[in-house]
Amino acid sequence: MMADPFADRTVELIIEQEGKEAINRLFSQLRENHDLKDVHFPPPVQRYFNETKHLPDTVNWELVSVGERVFSRYGPQISMCLLCKSLPEAYACAKGAKVLYATGRMTEHNGSLTVFTRRLMETAQFVVNVCSPGGLQPDGKGIVTAQKVRLIHSAIRYYLSKYNWDLRNGKPINQQDMAGTLQSFSTLILQGLQQLNIELSEDEKAGYYHVWHVIGHVMGVHQDVNPASHKEGFELGKVILDDQIAPSKEGVQLTKAVYQFMEHALPGNLLDHVPEAMIRFLAGDRVADVLEVRPYSKLQKLIIPRMLGDVFASESDANDLGHFTAKIAEKLNLHLLQGMLLHFNEHKQVRFYIPPSLKGMWNLN
Repeated sequence: MMADPFADRTVELIIEQEGKEAINRLFSQLRENHDLKDVHFPPPVQRYFNETKHLPDTVNWELVSVGERVFSRYGPQISMCLLCKSLPEAYACAKGAKVLYATGRMTEHNGSLTVFTRRLMETAQFVVNVCSPGGLQPDGKGIVTAQKVRLIHSAIRYYLSKYNWDLRNGKPINQQDMAGTLQSFSTLILQGLQQLNIELSEDEKAGYYHVWHVIGHVMGVHQDVNPASHKEGFELGKVILDDQIAPSKEGVQLTKAVYQFMEHALPGNLLDHVPEAMIRFLAGDRVADVLEVRPYSKLQKLIIPRMLGDVFASESDANDLGHFTAKIAEKLNLHLLQGMLLHFNEHKQVRFYIPPSLKGMWNLN
């Protein structure tokens, strides 16, 4: 299946003109620099950024504003859905999980999950940059972040071609992969919010989806796999998941990095098994089983809601696992975002940035 010819040709031109080491430098520049204004790029890369910064003619700025307001209001809950629903469903697609795992292992060989934890931050930062108010404006962070991710994907395709990638797994980060990822950031988030008892209007759903529909254009997702409506997008996402879902050791390890990070970010030890429960609740048993997420035990169903009932839920909610899990999410969202800020901002090159206006709205320090 086709990948991204324009971005891939950019990488090829860099190699032809400046040698293979130029790709290593480019990869580092894209990963380590949040602001690219003062970064010197080779001419093919400069041309790439100039030609891919344009939004589609179909952009509806009223819908974009609605989508940004949804993120401003529900950003913490969206972050929870990203970690516990969107990413696990992506990791349940074995071929894509192999790509993510292989690229991580190319930069870290000691068996540590640290590189995958850093990826969580980079993904969360991507979502913040795209969805924050003004992110899709010419001087916003969303467009340039999407351009960077697109070019990084091309660099990854080049790297994997040199690391004996098994072509039986398909071309890495192809159009189907990109379309599935786009739906994981859009329609799966909408579904997750509903699971957390957040009811959006049709306009709000359309607005949030439209933000990602527009950014899909910037990222090189073809129009035929980037539907204009969230209902069509949801159906496409289901088709892709059904086609790609399969067990893999890579998917299991990537998911392990998610819930280990969440356990580290959340306060105390009392909630150590809650991230796995959240993944199972939001992503569903089918995905959770493929990823070897521990099942709810009868004891957990009985004891955990009662043990935490005074903290998270009313007594009447104690035996309703779905409602109880939603109440937990409501309480954990801010703790999780605060934990991400504290965890990642210890390392200068991987700072996690949330605009001050949103930090104020979300009561983050």
